[in-house]
Amino acid sequence: MAATEIRTLDVEVAENPAKIGATASTGLLTRPAGWSICLSLLLAVAMLRIVSTYHIFNATIDEASHIAGGIEWWDTGRYTLETKHTPLARVSVALGPYLAGVRWMGFKKWQDTFPILSSTGNYWHNLTLGRIGVLPYFIIATLVVFFWTKRLFGVNAAVLAAAVFTQLPTILAHSSVATTDVALTAMFCCSLYFFTLWLRDPSFRTAAQFGVATGLALSTKLSTVVFLPACAAPIVVMYAMAGQRKWRALLRSSAVVVLFAFLALWAVYRLSHIPLTQATGLPDRVAVKVFGRSSPTTQAIHAVASHVPIPAPEFFDGIRNLRDQNHSGTRAYLFGRVRVGGWWYFFFSALALKTPIAVLLLATVGSVVVLRRYWGNRENWEIAAPFAAFAMIMLCSTPARLDSGVRYVLPVFVFLSILAAFGLTTLWNQDRHRIIWRTASVVLFGWLTVSSALAHPDYLAYFNEFGGNDPSHKIVVGDLDWGQDLTRLSTYMHEHSIQHVSIAYDGFFVPDSLGFPETQLLECGAARPSGWVAMELRKERLYPECYEWLAGQPAVAKVGKTMALYYLR
Repeated sequence: MAATEIRTLDVEVAENPAKIGATASTGLLTRPAGWSICLSLLLAVAMLRIVSTYHIFNATIDEASHIAGGIEWWDTGRYTLETKHTPLARVSVALGPYLAGVRWMGFKKWQDTFPILSSTGNYWHNLTLGRIGVLPYFIIATLVVFFWTKRLFGVNAAVLAAAVFTQLPTILAHSSVATTDVALTAMFCCSLYFFTLWLRDPSFRTAAQFGVATGLALSTKLSTVVFLPACAAPIVVMYAMAGQRKWRALLRSSAVVVLFAFLALWAVYRLSHIPLTQATGLPDRVAVKVFGRSSPTTQAIHAVASHVPIPAPEFFDGIRNLRDQNHSGTRAYLFGRVRVGGWWYFFFSALALKTPIAVLLLATVGSVVVLRRYWGNRENWEIAAPFAAFAMIMLCSTPARLDSGVRYVLPVFVFLSILAAFGLTTLWNQDRHRIIWRTASVVLFGWLTVSSALAHPDYLAYFNEFGGNDPSHKIVVGDLDWGQDLTRLSTYMHEHSIQHVSIAYDGFFVPDSLGFPETQLLECGAARPSGWVAMELRKERLYPECYEWLAGQPAVAKVGKTMALYYLR
């Protein structure tokens, strides 16, 4: 669609320049009660869809470790298991299981945590309680989408943005599992939204809001360390180019931001601290090099450093661990190829395959109009903030060597929803060829709704039409297969009276908890088994060299979206 053909309804709100370009609100949505009812209905429907998947899918590969990390926090007051994951989301998903009697079992590695879900003899109850802990973050993320869009483009667009967001299969998928990605989406986007409010009106209140939200975002996932400054930088540039002159107020209130962010982050780490000498040997090494090992000055520096507390040492340890893991890279799969460290364009490909095409088209329209409006009037810097944030997160993803699914850039779906809703209202409000544009609006929104409904309950394995009949030849890890189909496999084996199975599975589980028959786990390079063999797609695609004896064997059945069952004689 040519940009010159797109015209939006111009409504200038004098008291809030950010709403230049907002669409007029009429009827039910003009009153808070009206849009509150609409928003509540959208949330209720989405949460029913989410909850309905709980007992269909077993714990994904990462869920047990996240719950275990939170259990350690609740039960012992310490946080040592996988510090590369900051604790807030894990604490949330572990609260329900902890109250149900699950306790810390002294795990040293995340790979050992899978028995924790069945430790009380009630696997499904504990897993369900853990997954419920993600729902508050789904609600927060939806509210951020709504209120941010409402501020920029009006309440009609805000309701549509919430409708888009709550129907996205990828959002529904990750809101259904006890992991950290939706929590990051909620808290990071909340922080960035409060950042724009603070720039607009630097005061104690807005600074405190931004600070607390930033501290909570940092304590949710370390991606915030990269995403927040990257997204804030172009927004600050646009703010400056708009001729804003509130730098002194921003500078004065920045101390409030830092203080509240620090306190929020430290509180999540339960005010933990260690001496500086335990955190790093740098002061001692420098003192020895400068003054000598036996110097009184060296001894004095050591004595002082041993009494200097370092707050939240787990946070800094997590940054080091994540840096090391990213440097090493993980095995990734894309378009039939396997590579350690992945590809710079992995997340662009994943986004193109995992986002409903209707949303991609509407977000493109919204982005074009937003950029034209901003280019025409630099005072409209706020309306370009969602696009800038989307672009910066995607750019930040290019050097990443952990290509394990679109979930790593999940916050971009907040910005896509905002832009898609604006694109939808833009098309609806066209004066020329009104019937054509409104028909296009209805068709695109209907396409989204139908594709989202058809994805149920396999939101995690959703691919748009670009994915084709077998998307496993395009992307597998995390975006198609996260180890979620063991329950379906167990049901199939019971229905067909299978008494023994050999399984290649890229994760960890307790067979008895899922009702498996006698089970043999197939390690890489294992000898060719006989009888029933279950092969996980993730394992087959990532490690083709491990199971060369499988080549040419016809599958007896495909179970769920990710398990293939063979019978070898």
